[in-house]
Amino acid sequence: MPPVPRPQYRLATVVFTVIAFAAIALSCFVGGLAAEYRTVDLLDSGGFDGVEPPAHREDGAALLVCSDDAEDFAERNDDVDLRRIENERLYEDCLANGHRDLASAVAAAAPGSRILVLPGRYDVAETILLDGAADLQIEGLGDGPEAVLFTAGFALDHVLAARNATGLYLKGFTVGQARESGLRLDEVSSAAVESVAVVESGGHGFHVTDSTGIALTGCRAAAADDAGIAIEASNAIVQDCEAEGNVTGLLTTGGGRIDIDGNRLHGNTTGLAVTETGTTASVTATGNLVYANNTGHYDRLGTGACTDPADRDWSEGLLCPERTVPRGVGILLADAGQASVTGNRIWNQDTAAIAAWGTPGAYGGAGDVNTFADNTFGVRDDGQRERNRLDLWWDGTGSGNCFDEPNAFRTLPAALPDCEDGAGASRIAGDPLRALKVRQCGLGDAAAGVPGGCDWFGARFTDRLEFQAAVVFAAALLFLTGAGWLAAARTENPPRAGRMTFSAMATGAGGLLLVLAVWSGRADYEALAIGLWGVGWLLGGRSWRQCGMPFFGLFTGLIGAVAVVDAVDRAVWTLPFVPVSPGWIWVVLLPLWTLAALSLAFGPRRREEERPEVERTPVTAPSNDRWDW
Repeated sequence: MPPVPRPQYRLATVVFTVIAFAAIALSCFVGGLAAEYRTVDLLDSGGFDGVEPPAHREDGAALLVCSDDAEDFAERNDDVDLRRIENERLYEDCLANGHRDLASAVAAAAPGSRILVLPGRYDVAETILLDGAADLQIEGLGDGPEAVLFTAGFALDHVLAARNATGLYLKGFTVGQARESGLRLDEVSSAAVESVAVVESGGHGFHVTDSTGIALTGCRAAAADDAGIAIEASNAIVQDCEAEGNVTGLLTTGGGRIDIDGNRLHGNTTGLAVTETGTTASVTATGNLVYANNTGHYDRLGTGACTDPADRDWSEGLLCPERTVPRGVGILLADAGQASVTGNRIWNQDTAAIAAWGTPGAYGGAGDVNTFADNTFGVRDDGQRERNRLDLWWDGTGSGNCFDEPNAFRTLPAALPDCEDGAGASRIAGDPLRALKVRQCGLGDAAAGVPGGCDWFGARFTDRLEFQAAVVFAAALLFLTGAGWLAAARTENPPRAGRMTFSAMATGAGGLLLVLAVWSGRADYEALAIGLWGVGWLLGGRSWRQCGMPFFGLFTGLIGAVAVVDAVDRAVWTLPFVPVSPGWIWVVLLPLWTLAALSLAFGPRRREEERPEVERTPVTAPSNDRWDW
């Protein structure tokens, strides 16, 4: 008897089984890590560690500060309603016994003193230092911060700076034209900044670092090359502030506990950015109005327009970013952990109302345990509708992230993990294409230049990275599918006419729809396109098994099944037990499948095995019984 051929699909079965068991084991391990981080990090998530901001003092000894320019004082004081008459009296007293600049008053102040600054413009020749100050209150005597202006004329890195101070209360003045930050608080314990404005800064406007018990209320930050308000590794409250016309309106980074409540962020490149907060951070953003953060400042980088800050025309709103952030994003979470974004109103964002991504392969703060719930998208504060291009953009990376946004109109992906189970999905790596975009177009150093292919930085239409990737993938998909059918046609038992019809239709429609979906930004169409491709390859794999290519057919069907699962994960339900996006599985398997398809389609044709020679049995019949002619 001829030898029976061995099953050629045994290797594929073994590979599939190993992958399945590895995925289950890794999912359990990842889930355990995610649960551990949620348990440890959320036990203590609020407060100022016992340090509270100081209260405003209305009485006590006070030092007066005024300028010699009586005309400037009179002009600014005319705009003061509540205490105009009293200011005129205090101005006379100040000319007799007061200080002509804030620095001299600070030097003369004892702990617990109040410094009252009368309306006027004060040119600062040296940075006003509050190092080691205790219980010092500095207050401008106007109805708002406009009446009192401290300006450095871009000759100083900082206008007002405090280090190792405690119990500071700063109120009612404007600082401007610093090369770095207008107001800097470093290692300060307990400080209140009320109704203070910072304008035209070559770096950050407000910059708070390594401090605790900080409250910024009613403040305003405008025209900063980096962030209008920057909170770094600190415990702070930012409430009822406005950030307008900066590269980043409000930036939080590093550890600490930060409460961002009731602020108005608009006209920036990115409204609110929460980045690299680590495992011990707790950031809450609620009740904020975030809109029209669509201003790009990257087209003038490296040109003569971005020179020394002192030589720049700030009146035109020209900024020169120090680092690149996405244009058109309302709230950005980049490698942020333990953040809660709830109850905000976000509209008119050209890229996304909320964008979030994490670092692949890292747990414990790099995109983990973030909650998005009850935000209002595409509706202005006056009730008029003004849509965002996308309401939610998520790369799919991280552990314990959840979304409770029933009013979101358009999201990417179309399906997001909800908050009902309190856990969300746990993914080492999210969608491959979005991971590529984050790697290419994420936060970076503006001095290195703006990366190409990023719509976040101005690329449009066919120049966009994701569109180019979709076109290349669709073209390769159609070519490789054709190679598979060519390999089937070269077998001894080629498929019958019409067998490839439905497979080719599904695969071709999937490739074309994928290009159109990426062009339009429709995540639901993108999922449908991948599902169509998967169905096409399931049908194709079945035909190829039947025509004599069992391993190749089974391999094709396996990739098709993964593609269908990926489509479900994108558009229907975020699978909770998959440690990576299903897209990574078919991305990893496709190169091996391509080698097999090309070798079968264009390699030498397999020769038919020679049949064993059959030895005939000699004739044993007697001669008289033979039939001889």
